[in-house]
Amino acid sequence: MKWSIAFAFLGVVALLAIFARVDSESPKTRAPQALVELEIDELVLTRYDEAGKKLEQSSALHAIRFEEHATTTLSELEFRRRDRQGQEWVLASPSGTSDASSDTLKLEDGVLVSQADGVSLYTETVVVDIAAGTAISTNKTQLTSAQTASASDGLIIDLEQGTAELVGQVTSTYQRGQQTP
Repeated sequence: MKWSIAFAFLGVVALLAIFARVDSESPKTRAPQALVELEIDELVLTRYDEAGKKLEQSSALHAIRFEEHATTTLSELEFRRRDRQGQEWVLASPSGTSDASSDTLKLEDGVLVSQADGVSLYTETVVVDIAAGTAISTNKTQLTSAQTASASDGLIIDLEQGTAELVGQVTSTYQRGQQTP
């Protein structure tokens, strides 16, 4: 009986020592994780001009914004806008961000710009300034059409006027089509 009381006493002392050690340890510090403020699947945002005519449409497969962050992260992003002549410009990328405070949309990870006339442009990143009506890339840009291939250091698209300008050093290759007599 003496031994069981002695072992019980040692057990209680050991438990108290463990609890005292656990209580004195500082908790592991971990960076606080931001909470989700907004999450949308299959987002479609349409803007209209002053006359009520559809001006542009942005869509994304998934959109998420965290608390205290100004940008919304988007996936499978597509931006469509008509110029003054009624031609539709389509910019598509696998991902991007939207910043409501500056009214910009950034398409990233490979952007394909196309228009109904069969001309397409490819670049890594494009920033669309909604208010200014421009889309700008400072990355290498490739333009392809039925008979032309061009490369440049950047790209400026005026979405109002419907023009695209290759900027920086530009090289072009023109292939003359087959002509029948």
